[in-house]
Amino acid sequence: MTALTDVGHLEAIPRPASALQRNLNLVRELAITNFKLKYTGSALGYLWSLVKPLMLFGIMYAVFARLLKAGAGAPSFAVQLLFAIVLWNFFVESTQTAISSIASAGNLIRKAYFPRWILVVSSTATALMTFLINTCLILLITIPIGQMHVSLRSVIAPVFFLELVMLIMGLSMLLSALFVYYRDVGHIWEIISLVLFYASSIVFPYTIFVTEPGVKPARDFWFAGINPITQIVQDLRAALVDPGIHPTVHYLGAFYPIPILLVVGTFVLGFVVFHRLTPSFAENL
Repeated sequence: MTALTDVGHLEAIPRPASALQRNLNLVRELAITNFKLKYTGSALGYLWSLVKPLMLFGIMYAVFARLLKAGAGAPSFAVQLLFAIVLWNFFVESTQTAISSIASAGNLIRKAYFPRWILVVSSTATALMTFLINTCLILLITIPIGQMHVSLRSVIAPVFFLELVMLIMGLSMLLSALFVYYRDVGHIWEIISLVLFYASSIVFPYTIFVTEPGVKPARDFWFAGINPITQIVQDLRAALVDPGIHPTVHYLGAFYPIPILLVVGTFVLGFVVFHRLTPSFAENL
């Protein structure tokens, strides 16, 4: 009777959380803390996560859509532009904050042992919170007025979003690891990000790069077509914004796997470099 009671008592004691669960809890806490600190002391607070993309959208729409007529012939171009800017902000905010995520945590790294990837993932999770807020705002505005077309084709949208997250994580691990040793990485990435913004079909339709669907490509097609950001933005636009938009497979054909393979290759490269450089982080900070 005593043995049964003891067994029952032992079963009632909560078991310690697994290592994965502890790591995920740490990621969550760091992400929430960083998100709160990001807007601490500001008058608008969390509203800045909405104001910044809206201001960028207003400027880009005035310059490219109204002045340069970049979206002429596309009735949903305004929503396409806003949607692409929100995606771009998520991409650039995630990578830029991840670059210094390891270097800025030098004291923590030297004093405590924990998987270093947690710092990179938590910075991406912080940017993800802002992205979710912006996405909810877009959906609340565009769906009631019929400017966001959620259909059966939209089912594949999460796949393209996961592709974007994989690209972000690969770049974040690679850049954050290299930044510990070479601080010029931050400045180089700022320049590359600026180039990518104008080379990724963010502020104009993807069709500007092609002369005619399935026919001879334009001169700059080699860069635009295999650029993973271009492919992701265009495919998400096709899945969510306008059913009349062709996905990139319509234009790339047999070359469609190239941007996807680049995303996978970037993730693998980032993981390998980060894993190999992790043991020497503490002595270089």
